Amino acid sequence: MMTMGETQKEVMWEKEEEEAQVSMWKYIYGFSEMAVVRCAIDLKIADAIESHGSPMTLSQLSSTLGCDSSLLLRIMRFLIHRKIFKEIPTNHGYPGYAQTPLSRRLMRNGEQSMAALVLLNSSPMMLSPWFNL
Repeated sequence: MMTMGETQKEVMWEKEEEEAQVSMWKYIYGFSEMAVVRCAIDLKIADAIESHGSPMTLSQLSSTLGCDSSLLLRIMRFLIHRKIFKEIPTNHGYPGYAQTPLSRRLMRNGEQSMAALVLLNSSPMMLSPWFNL
């Protein structure tokens, strides 16, 4: 028969194991956040929404950027999930993509732009030394 202390230790051990599993998945796929953010800068998503002056539907954004809407949808889902952009209803009833303080930092120009730094830090020149640790 287990004592109360042994049961608590087992529960704590299981919780630590679960947290370790989640952490490991974050390490494995951690590169994806930087890659998608870089893609958003390369596509100039924040610039397009800012220029439009109001939330853009997927169709409008896809047309403006000249890219496939099904692929853009995946990118936008990822960015919305990370709270980089937000999704709000448009006047036409379709979901629209809008800027956030975070997305404005992805604009190519602007007072708070950090796009150049993201592009530099995600460049092969900056990443390759990390593979030689």
